[in-house]
Amino acid sequence: MKRVIALLFFIFISVFSFSEDYRDINNIKTLKMLVNEKNFNNNKSTEKTYDILYKLPNMLKKTMLEPKSHKGEIFIYKDNKKIVYLPIFNQLIEENNVEEENYIVDTITFFQKKYKNDSEFKKIYNTKNKFQVKKENLNLNILKMENIEGYRLPVEIKIYDKDILIAHLKLSNITINKNISESEFKI
Repeated sequence: MKRVIALLFFIFISVFSFSEDYRDINNIKTLKMLVNEKNFNNNKSTEKTYDILYKLPNMLKKTMLEPKSHKGEIFIYKDNKKIVYLPIFNQLIEENNVEEENYIVDTITFFQKKYKNDSEFKKIYNTKNKFQVKKENLNLNILKMENIEGYRLPVEIKIYDKDILIAHLKLSNITINKNISESEFKI
């Protein structure tokens, strides 16, 4: 009898500890965050810090804070276009968007699709603090998850191209589904 009670207690605790009721990440419509991004290329690393305003699915504004040599630069990704403002030259440059350039948008979109379509991934996403997921040739190593406004989000990610570390992202000051005006995406 004690074994049965112990087993029932274990099952009860397991169900409650793994069934945390998080909001569906596909309900995220806007994100504001601070990103620290460290890139690795040819045994060199570069670090940058920037603010992100993201209105899903296709409008993102990145404002550079660090390094100081790039402070104030603004990148707007909208409708498959990229607009760059360079304050040092007071210049606007418009070009076609290069998807591989923006890990943030690519990662969020990937997680939302996988969360919606893969029940095993959804279970791992909602219960594990650290996990790895493969996206084509990239391995996304989630190092830390946090509950933010009822949504469970990765806040530290290492991105590998096969086995080579190419980027390390740390996200902070995240706000979700706050109103972002269309005028924010104009320079």
